[in-house]
Amino acid sequence: MGNEAINIAEARGGDAAAELKAAIAHHRARRYDEAETIYRRLLDAVPGHPRALHLLGVVETQRGKVEHGLELIQQASSALGDAPDLHFDLGNAFRLAGKREEAAASFRRAIALKPDYPTAHMCLASVLGELGKFEAAIGHCRAAIAINPKSIPVRVVLANALRGASRLPEAAQVWRELIELEPERAESYYQLGVQLSGLGLFKEALSCCDRAIALQPSPIHFHLLQGGLLLRLYDGERAEASFRRALELSPDSKEGLAGLSWTLRMLGRFDEADTCTKRLHELDPKDLRDVRHVPSTGNQLQGEGEMERLASVLDDAGAKVDSRVTAGFALGRLLDDAGDYDKAFSRYAAANNLVRQNSPTRGDAFDAKSFTRTVNVLIASNTPQTLANEPSWGNMSELPVFIVGMPRSGTTLVEQICASHSRVHGAGELDALSRISWNMVREGRDKSQLSKLGRRLADQHVLHLHRLGQGALRVVDKMPDNILLIPLITRLFPRARIIYCSRDPRDVSLSCYFQLFADGAQLFSYNLADCGSRCRDVQRLAAHWLKLRPHHMIEVNYETLVADLEGESRRVIDFLGLPWEPACLEFHRTERTVATISHWQVRQPIYSSSIGRWRKYEKHLAPLFAALDDPREAPAQSQHVSPEGNRDAG
Repeated sequence: MGNEAINIAEARGGDAAAELKAAIAHHRARRYDEAETIYRRLLDAVPGHPRALHLLGVVETQRGKVEHGLELIQQASSALGDAPDLHFDLGNAFRLAGKREEAAASFRRAIALKPDYPTAHMCLASVLGELGKFEAAIGHCRAAIAINPKSIPVRVVLANALRGASRLPEAAQVWRELIELEPERAESYYQLGVQLSGLGLFKEALSCCDRAIALQPSPIHFHLLQGGLLLRLYDGERAEASFRRALELSPDSKEGLAGLSWTLRMLGRFDEADTCTKRLHELDPKDLRDVRHVPSTGNQLQGEGEMERLASVLDDAGAKVDSRVTAGFALGRLLDDAGDYDKAFSRYAAANNLVRQNSPTRGDAFDAKSFTRTVNVLIASNTPQTLANEPSWGNMSELPVFIVGMPRSGTTLVEQICASHSRVHGAGELDALSRISWNMVREGRDKSQLSKLGRRLADQHVLHLHRLGQGALRVVDKMPDNILLIPLITRLFPRARIIYCSRDPRDVSLSCYFQLFADGAQLFSYNLADCGSRCRDVQRLAAHWLKLRPHHMIEVNYETLVADLEGESRRVIDFLGLPWEPACLEFHRTERTVATISHWQVRQPIYSSSIGRWRKYEKHLAPLFAALDDPREAPAQSQHVSPEGNRDAG
């Protein structure tokens, strides 16, 4: 409702104009009953009064009577077709009625009649965002800001459109601008935290979230974000406090219960975690977050009723894909526990197919041939000759330790053994190396400055590790995919130690296929052939690195570790350059946040039941064997044969 309403009212003169002006004043003050009374009195006196029809229609839409309101505004449009505010209000009515295309057309008409109409530009941008037309929405937001540079609402719309367009750095910058315009607006800090989290800047995101809570402690979503970020930063104790605060604010919050459950699992307090998931199930039996942990924990849901519940969700084509996928992986694990391996594989396969069918088809999908080419290039470009000619410009600290390999190859177990030593800090899966690599690609175009840039980034990372370790002599980064970045590691940290974890490729591939990873992670794992192909390439690459870097890198084989825990553990600690401590054999008693899917396994005494697990599924694994060149007879990389079972390696 714009100023045109008053102008037309004044132009008509007399009592009608005065009454219309009074009605508009009531309307703007949200005294809808008083405004409606006058609008209807005008319509009784002058049937079809266009402005009264228009504004009565606005009142109706604002009261939730959208269809009637839309009808009234449309009746007025024949007489007021050139009034920008009528088309603006018509656009709002269409939007409330769920008719977004019609709403967009009305907002465009308002802008055509009045190009400097910032609110129309903003509302059109909102509708375009709802239609997924984010770039067009961004353009209209920019137009609105050019007209009204200090508008807060339009910047909110712009930030959301930029996020929808996957332009996260720009979205973050808009939230920074909002904070400059209104420094005490808590929601802006929260939203900036969300954007920074999406960029992997978890520490910076946490600072924003902390500031939002300091300004406004009551919104539950602030505490939920804080808890999630603290888990990302491996601070389980503080994450627990955040989720408990969220539940104090809303005791039946499903997000709070799910977050607290996951945190307690990270901390090894499985009974308490089960209490949370039980409550979650009571609140909403259809919410499958209570079984999300089933594929990777030892404390399983039991019973035919539970299997029937999961099967009904998996087989329901109308259910949400995420729920069906979660149900499929959980059901596969329960059937595996029950020894019904054929049915288990069928359910796992159905869940994996769902993931693949609903995954992005853009460049972030796994390409086995491309991965093989990458490995080939790494092997060909890193030779004894290139090693001899490498410039020496890294940080010489012995603090960094890297654990690499395939997921599900025992990397978390080896980290837990190391972290049980009093002088070692287990930092979990850090994304620092990939970020350093990206920064060097982005900033290091001038090769003459590359060494200075690398040294600066290496120094910054070592300082970060010192802060994490708080006096530790070694800080372990357990990111399996860092095996692709070993040339960068050896240049940045020439004295760093690297531990490669290996495992029978049949078991590690099957374990990946049976595991539901975090969204967007390990996309190869949902196809058996891709699992085998990637595992084979990682083995080739690791063999090359071990030959090239024999003094800086060792292999720890899972089957060998299970057969000789003390001998292999001593070898690892000796490789770290530290004196032996018996606590390393009691790794399952070490209290720390383990924010990976292996959080249950590493808190159990060593077991051999996951060795040779592939044999139970042999008749289903033809694509895997083909990708691995069919190594079915002799276990790869291990001379130890252990009993079979159904618990998987971490």
